[in-house]
Amino acid sequence: MRTHAKHAPAALIGLAGVLLLAGCVMPVDRDPAGVDGSDGSDGSNAAGGRQQVSCAETSSITLEGQRVRYDVEGDCAEVIVRGDDLTVRLNATTALSIEGQDNDIESRAELGAVTINGNDNDVEARTIASITISGRDNDLEAATVGSVEISGEDNSIEADNDPQPVRINGNGNTVERR
Repeated sequence: MRTHAKHAPAALIGLAGVLLLAGCVMPVDRDPAGVDGSDGSDGSNAAGGRQQVSCAETSSITLEGQRVRYDVEGDCAEVIVRGDDLTVRLNATTALSIEGQDNDIESRAELGAVTINGNDNDVEARTIASITISGRDNDLEAATVGSVEISGEDNSIEADNDPQPVRINGNGNTVERR
């Protein structure tokens, strides 16, 4: 049997298609862990699921992905939320930075400086030392809130105390006692 060279590319393309359909392709890392706790991020973009994350008091962690529930164990020096539609349950942190959208963050203890650059985020804590918001439609709630600075729009802060000082630039923002 004689094979013509002009039919070789078609045969290779056909073979590649058969291998693809048979599942013989290079594996893709689908580990949705999102965080390994060592340097704060493993660089993956987790999608869906539930992840347990541990951090030491001096560590910084970054939470990424979409529609992931993160349970953060231990007190963190810094938590950075870059994902969208995340549910984050944590203890205490010195600094919480939210850069994503539509996240739900709940602290079982105290939060230090909370900075929000994203939109449509909800934060609940016992205590928030300071709040800085440049996003819009964010809701924060705590028994005790320290200082507040808002430059976004339509943000809401509720506390059992009267936060001081309060600086607001933007429309539709409220800081009220509950």
